[in-house]
Amino acid sequence: MLNLQQLLCCKQHNFILKFLRMRTNGILMAISSLPSDFGIGDFGENAYKFVDYLKKANIKIWQILPLNPTGYGNSPYQSNCGHAIDSIYIDLYELEKDGLIEKLKPFNKNKKLVDYPAVRAHKEKYLREAFNNDRETLQKPAFKKFIESNPWVVDYAEFTILSLKNNYLDWWYWDKKERYHHYKHEFDFSSYEDEILYLEWCQFIAFKQYRKLKEYINKNGIQIMGDIPFYVGGNSSDCWANQDEFKLDENDIPESVAGVPPDYFSKTGQRWGNPIYDWEFMKEDKFSFWMERIEFAASLFDIIRIDHFRAFDTYWEVDRDCDTAIVGEWKNAYGDELFAQLFLKHPDINIIAEDLGDLFPSVLELRDKYHLKGMNVLEFTIFNPSFEVSQNQIIYSGTHDNDTLRGWYKNLKENEVELLKIIMRREKVKGRSIKDKLFNMIFGSICDVAIIPIQDYLWKDNEARMNVPGILGGHNWEYKLVDFTEFVEQIPYILDLNKKYNR
Repeated sequence: MLNLQQLLCCKQHNFILKFLRMRTNGILMAISSLPSDFGIGDFGENAYKFVDYLKKANIKIWQILPLNPTGYGNSPYQSNCGHAIDSIYIDLYELEKDGLIEKLKPFNKNKKLVDYPAVRAHKEKYLREAFNNDRETLQKPAFKKFIESNPWVVDYAEFTILSLKNNYLDWWYWDKKERYHHYKHEFDFSSYEDEILYLEWCQFIAFKQYRKLKEYINKNGIQIMGDIPFYVGGNSSDCWANQDEFKLDENDIPESVAGVPPDYFSKTGQRWGNPIYDWEFMKEDKFSFWMERIEFAASLFDIIRIDHFRAFDTYWEVDRDCDTAIVGEWKNAYGDELFAQLFLKHPDINIIAEDLGDLFPSVLELRDKYHLKGMNVLEFTIFNPSFEVSQNQIIYSGTHDNDTLRGWYKNLKENEVELLKIIMRREKVKGRSIKDKLFNMIFGSICDVAIIPIQDYLWKDNEARMNVPGILGGHNWEYKLVDFTEFVEQIPYILDLNKKYNR
């Protein structure tokens, strides 16, 4: 009989390790998708109810999408501040309970989609009422400490005011006093003092409510996973207040912009338009910009997923005058030096590398050097025989940028359906329905973690898809639950999967 050491050396060791290691699972669900009386999910009662349901389902990780103020097309990945929390997520009922709002009127309670402009306008009037009734908070030590400990808040407030003053024109076209105010403090904000206080107060309340929710999440044995987008917006307080960190020309205009080159999915690539980092300066500055970003994220999340991880190794620099991403060049970053410094200071930080797409070997070497978990998205990898499945991965049915699992299956070509049947027979996948078989395949993977978007647990078609990359409008970022009825019905099913595959 083989001993443990011999088993670990066995050719089939991955399948043996599956039964020896600790495995867990999670769910992908944006805060905005929670049921709400005000047309968008928030940090209120339903967020706490959702945590209770996760505990009942034995789900150990709640992955959310960025909480930053939304930008173009309501995307949280195109924000005017990478640190701020969108005030749209503030729980109004808590403010009413504190006596700061006289009487609330629900809005778009039973809508299945988030109407961002209407919801924002409805909640804004109540937030301003609460602010005007909460002047005492502005003098309390907790508020003053929050502002002192988070200098980005003042940058965000001042940038927001200047942006509105300039009709949202890119900051590099502003008057020089406004353009360089972070450095020279020459613009007179005296007539905007109350508006600055309001924006600061909103951040104070939003972070107070979020941290209270996170405490409850952790108390119930659940970890929260959040995102750091690799790039920040050009027209953002991040860029405006950290101009040396970016490649800008003599007029402070980005010399080039970010994107990805043409590939199977797009003949012209994707031109994102974010400014490119000045990695030479960052290296000289001991990566202070990135260190602060990651440390800040670590204070908010138990697990950090870094979007577009490959750019820490090599990134596609697009000619700013090109309307597409065709004209560009691969450039090298200093990710290795950055992560060496980061893990020396924070050896226990938990980072997930979004390593999707066609990657250079050096990207995978960087990921593996620091033992970062990668991603295995079933919709992308199941028909890719060259994809290497490993234990140190999170397996997803899909992400917020993909078809729902049901939508993906319905759109398969006839030959792909037949190939899927062959794969399932070969892997001896059990299940009565195609949903059962796909879920058993995901949970039966050797990957350490399985994370399922809530739309897939509910077996929704593509009308529930969260986002279609590269497209403005439509229903991007708008998916929302009306209530928890359907999810509660799935809890026994999820528990059964956990019983079979997780420990």
